[in-house]
Amino acid sequence: MVSTNSASAPTADLSFDFGPPPPTFTDKYAEREYVKERLALAYRVIAREGICEGASGHLTSRDPVDRECFWVNPYGLHFSRMTSSDLLLVDHHGKIVLGGKPHQQRYNAAAFIIHSAIHAARPEVDSVVHTHSPYGKAFSTLGRNLPFYSQDSAVFYNDVELYDNHNGVVLSKNESQMIIDKIGGKKALIMQSHGLLTVGECIESAVAWFMLLENECRTILTAEAAAAMTGSKPISISSEVAEFTQKEIGTEEAGRFEALPFFDLVEEECGGAHRK
Repeated sequence: MVSTNSASAPTADLSFDFGPPPPTFTDKYAEREYVKERLALAYRVIAREGICEGASGHLTSRDPVDRECFWVNPYGLHFSRMTSSDLLLVDHHGKIVLGGKPHQQRYNAAAFIIHSAIHAARPEVDSVVHTHSPYGKAFSTLGRNLPFYSQDSAVFYNDVELYDNHNGVVLSKNESQMIIDKIGGKKALIMQSHGLLTVGECIESAVAWFMLLENECRTILTAEAAAAMTGSKPISISSEVAEFTQKEIGTEEAGRFEALPFFDLVEEECGGAHRK
């Protein structure tokens, strides 16, 4: 058994200020352009953080004009080069209905199978993130759900599931349904021998959850390796503390705020190239 901190349930005297809310739009076509630009920037954030691999992985955002469609990357374009004009608008039948450049009119089939199912099943989810990140892949091979060793891990308390039925590359609608059934209404999924997947009401929160989960996988692997050298085990935070922390910093507002510094930094570094 992993030992657990026995702290009593905490109470809050202060609350976090997560800054101004995201912009609102009366023109859905203007909102579409904003969503595309933020999605292209999200790809560049993931690339900068070194949590993409080759042509694998996909980030999607629901289209504000036609909410039965979503925007996704063209297959084979490196995340660090993504622009809003590269993105493809795909419907729930897999048809490209808009966007992209003439030589980039294809997308990863697994992106459609996984993401279209999630967007269809979860109307509150506007963005989905899945890449083959190194520590997420490593942790996923253990066939375990997330332990709660650190404060940051509590963001996922009662909000992450393990999908332990790996069948190779996801190309079957039957498997996408199993993924949907497993993630349920939660924000994150650990897919055994595959990697991580997160969802959010906006691309910023979905990216924040993905980066936090990837970092937690690294923390767990490091902590357990270090503890094994001493014959001990990491100490888990109590369920009371984890639940309290999740309510404070596991919200959509907190997730968006967590990601904004990364988006701002990458936007400055690329000089707005993601808008092309």
